[in-house]
Amino acid sequence: MTFDKIQISSPKVPELVIDNLLNAIESGKLKINEDLPPERELAEELGISRSSLRESLAVLSFMGIVENRGNRKVVIKDAGYFRKARAFIHMSEKVDTFADFMEFRRANELEIVRLACRRATDADLERIRDTVERLERNASDYQADVDFHINLAYASHNMIFATMLDYINYMILDLRLRYFERSDYHGKTKEAHRRIYEAVKARDADRAAYEMDRHLSIIEDYYDNENADAEQKNS
Repeated sequence: MTFDKIQISSPKVPELVIDNLLNAIESGKLKINEDLPPERELAEELGISRSSLRESLAVLSFMGIVENRGNRKVVIKDAGYFRKARAFIHMSEKVDTFADFMEFRRANELEIVRLACRRATDADLERIRDTVERLERNASDYQADVDFHINLAYASHNMIFATMLDYINYMILDLRLRYFERSDYHGKTKEAHRRIYEAVKARDADRAAYEMDRHLSIIEDYYDNENADAEQKNS
């Protein structure tokens, strides 16, 4: 089995892996329920690092495209499913969908923290606190930001929220990576996470929702400022 090398031009390596696997299925190089090559071999064929491959396979596994069977990884979806998954990911590249993403996040994440205030267990709170402390220790740990929101969703004990938020967090990964390069964004984010955590720990649903709304407003402000700067440069 031979795959084409990936030409990496964006942070969305999993999307590029999906495109490559779709091409392999359509060309007959890869059959449904056929084992993927071993990790080292596949990374070399695709021309990406093993860490990038692991991240990509984790996303594909979450999306139900790849199934783990012991040490084996098997593609279990056909080309039609691949196209739907790719179309879903491509939505994140459209500028005019950012407001839709944020509207979705605000509608859901404010309710998530309210539910977490009522339902979070001690173990849930410990996981949330861990992500807060990770981000406070390491300004470049964008995964701690992702995990914070995912752990809040799990603490709501509503699996639909948790699953959908996992998708949305992946789709705005490129924004998160860009913003994490700015020290002022990290400072505001870690402080916001701490305030949200303390409100959830105190079981104060109104304060938790208020702090989450403030936090999401920070992301919107950075996005608006970035677009304003780009328009000024192009004018």
